[in-house]
Amino acid sequence: MMTKKEKMRFRSVWWAWAVAGLVLLGSGCATSRGILDVRVNLPQDPSSGKVVSIVRVTDHRQFEEAPRDASIPSLKGKEIGDPSITSRAIGRKRNAYGKALGDILLPEGRTVEDLVREALTRSFREAGYRVIDNPASSKEKATPVEADIEQFWSWLTPGFWSLSLQFEAKVRIKGNVGPFKTGQTVSGHVELHSQAASTGAWLNTVNKGIDAFVQEVNKQLATH
Repeated sequence: MMTKKEKMRFRSVWWAWAVAGLVLLGSGCATSRGILDVRVNLPQDPSSGKVVSIVRVTDHRQFEEAPRDASIPSLKGKEIGDPSITSRAIGRKRNAYGKALGDILLPEGRTVEDLVREALTRSFREAGYRVIDNPASSKEKATPVEADIEQFWSWLTPGFWSLSLQFEAKVRIKGNVGPFKTGQTVSGHVELHSQAASTGAWLNTVNKGIDAFVQEVNKQLATH
């Protein structure tokens, strides 16, 4: 016959293992690398309107091996210095106690810079701008736009009944258009709750986070 204290301890251990099971089962093998093929749906260029060209997108994220917070981009030691990995990294799996496990990357041939360029293209088009990929080959004069990626990361926070998946994009945009003439940082953030960190849950979080970022850029463009 267990005492009240022993029952409470048993329940605590049981719940800890239950949450751990949800995290691990939901994300497949949590210690291995996960691949998320994130795509941004691009609308057609409007038939008329101001013309811009996104001439540069640069990833300035800083990765750490053991960050103090899960929101800080992290990778295993030697991979931090490998651009073929850092350029594609968008998240890190964790167990029920918050310990970092396998990373989450975009597929080969896709980078975070590509995603941000696509998100900005979508934003400008939705705001009524035409976006030209190669201004040198166009007869129209396009306003150049540059972007510096400060944050683009998804992370997991274990919980008692469920876990939360969060994503944040933070990009400094500069160009002689709207509010970005002297440069301005725009952020998009989302937090979703789930019973398991499945591939679908991660993908949904990143997609909704990009949507939030696009909406924030649109708000800024709408004010000018």
